[in-house]
Amino acid sequence: MSEERIERVDGLPLILYWLLKMRVQENIDALWQPHGSWEGLSYGQLAVLWLAFVLYTHTHRLSYAEAWSHDHLATLEQVTGWCIRDKEMSDDRLGRLLEVLGADETRSMRYQCQQSQHLIQAYALPTEVARYDTTTFSVYHAPDTAEQGQGLLQWGHSKDQRPDLVQFKQGLGTLDPAGVPLLTATRPGGQADDPLYVPAWREMVQIIGHSDFLYVADCKAGALETRATLDHEGGHYLFPLPLTGAVPDWLRQEVLHPPVQPQPLYLEDIANKEEPPCAVGQGFEVERQMTKELEDGTQHTWTERWLLIQSTAHAQRQREALQRRLDKAMAKLERMRLKANESTAEFRARATRVLERYRVKELLTVEITETSTFQKRYLRSGRPRSDAPYEIVEQHHVKLHVKRNPAVIAEQMRLAGWRIYVTNVTALRMSQEQALVYYRDEWIAERGYHRFKRGSLPVLPIFLRITERIKGLLLLMMVALQALTLLEFVTQRQLAARKESVAGLVPGNPRMKTARPSAERILTQFHNLHLFVKETHTEVSGHLVEFLTPLQRRLLELLDIPETIYDLTFTRPKIHNST
Repeated sequence: MSEERIERVDGLPLILYWLLKMRVQENIDALWQPHGSWEGLSYGQLAVLWLAFVLYTHTHRLSYAEAWSHDHLATLEQVTGWCIRDKEMSDDRLGRLLEVLGADETRSMRYQCQQSQHLIQAYALPTEVARYDTTTFSVYHAPDTAEQGQGLLQWGHSKDQRPDLVQFKQGLGTLDPAGVPLLTATRPGGQADDPLYVPAWREMVQIIGHSDFLYVADCKAGALETRATLDHEGGHYLFPLPLTGAVPDWLRQEVLHPPVQPQPLYLEDIANKEEPPCAVGQGFEVERQMTKELEDGTQHTWTERWLLIQSTAHAQRQREALQRRLDKAMAKLERMRLKANESTAEFRARATRVLERYRVKELLTVEITETSTFQKRYLRSGRPRSDAPYEIVEQHHVKLHVKRNPAVIAEQMRLAGWRIYVTNVTALRMSQEQALVYYRDEWIAERGYHRFKRGSLPVLPIFLRITERIKGLLLLMMVALQALTLLEFVTQRQLAARKESVAGLVPGNPRMKTARPSAERILTQFHNLHLFVKETHTEVSGHLVEFLTPLQRRLLELLDIPETIYDLTFTRPKIHNST
């Protein structure tokens, strides 16, 4: 008796080929060897299958993987050539894999270094610009150690707007222009971001092999000690300064009384168009001599460029937001009335809280006037006579007057959109326009987090409780992100080199062309491919039901993947691979 079934193939051969080409298996097996009682696939082979499961199903839940491997068993074995047992991808084995990968941070960093170095060399990735950013991941289970500020899961400032949940912090270092991740680090949720940027830069230097790249990060990397350390060790950086301490006063003084005339700024992609370029902002720069004592006691002095840049669009948004705050504050203040049994001091405090809530304390002036009037009040009811008894009652009136401060408001409007960027790169190597372009591309690093939180590689929700398993999960999720970003980078680079675009990737608009297809849309084009499998007592055979479409063939050609990966016609002896 024979058994026949249909397996969905879709983009699974492409995903497996891509992961094997990335040398995920070899690099993992070179550092982690299973213990003596471990049977079946190696850690590297199991990691490849689990990554294929994540990229195919868009979920990382360990309990789903075993059933998925059963549903795609013939495809997995034919593409990889491995003998996959029934319980090979059980949640126990996958949990053990994650725990092993996340147990030793030193070995994990060695793996990231080897993996990323291979990708840089194999895919000729540009290394001129690197970025680092952090985010938080919240979990719904709170261990007892969270209350003491210990362990990985802790209370802290939530970037997900969930202060009611414990969290852990994740750092991600990427390369422009594709956002290919080089390294990741899982840190306690209560840890500050500031100490993470220098170690991350040093690890990037080790991976890239030199320090001659531009290091871009957000304002939390703008601490003076961080900048001094990077310059002292030969690094190049571009950071926005946080508006704290004496920085706002210095910015106000420089903008209101600029030492040089601000110049209009044009983005390169806009200036290259045929129509007249439109300025996206204005700016000027000031050179400053900086001095800072390093951790080892060395006094380091260097020259730093302070780029003062105003974005036209950002300035307009800030002005509109300021106007809305002023209108709301004035409307609320004008409606205020003295409550029963409320003193004048309490009324004044209530008005002050409104000013602070809308952040307009210096922009509006509030005056409270008190007046008293005296009235007769007759002691008997009815129409009073001339000799009716009465008493004189004093009535207390409190009135609030609010007015705008035009000079202060005009100054705030003028300061809108201005920001300070600091760099130790000379003007010959990086102009103000180039610096603006580099920082505007900060979304490249943030896109990886978007995929982790709301995209095709969802990390949330996390049901894992063991710290080592959480770290191992995020390590493999970084490898999955490497696979997606490399798919995009290779395809887009090929299209750019040929000056071509590809149609048929946009849902609902098959004629629309794009030269920058996303990895998700590329993989979507390989849906609806099926494998017919026939099993007897002695052998297993199969063949692909459909033929590859011209679009699928073209995408494989752009990715330099042979079409033979979809040649799934086979006949082989049946192996009883149960545990």
